[in-house]
Amino acid sequence: MTVLRTVVVTLSPFLRELVTTVVSPEIVLDVIEVLDTRERLTQRLGDLAPDLVLVGLLDAETDAVALPLLAAAPSARILVLASNGEHAWLHVSPGRHSSLSNVSVHALKEALQKSASSTD
Repeated sequence: MTVLRTVVVTLSPFLRELVTTVVSPEIVLDVIEVLDTRERLTQRLGDLAPDLVLVGLLDAETDAVALPLLAAAPSARILVLASNGEHAWLHVSPGRHSSLSNVSVHALKEALQKSASSTD
């Protein structure tokens, strides 16, 4: 079983619950922090050293919000979710990411499994 230390940032409670419960039995998301704002986020990520960061987009943001987070926590994987839950992006390093259009439970499971296997 793989345990991913997870930080959740500006993600609605509904999406947070959905993402943290869809993972396969082989992956456990250990939510170590839930942040409702991004104030001092890069500093917090350095202190928390997560394996995975789940980020909910605000207003007109793009998945580029992951780039400073990757710089602050280079070993973390950043899963960015649109506020409507229809799109997601998994960033594994600067310049290396995959887009999940029309996000489904299956697509989320695959992305999280990919994240887990790349942290082993």
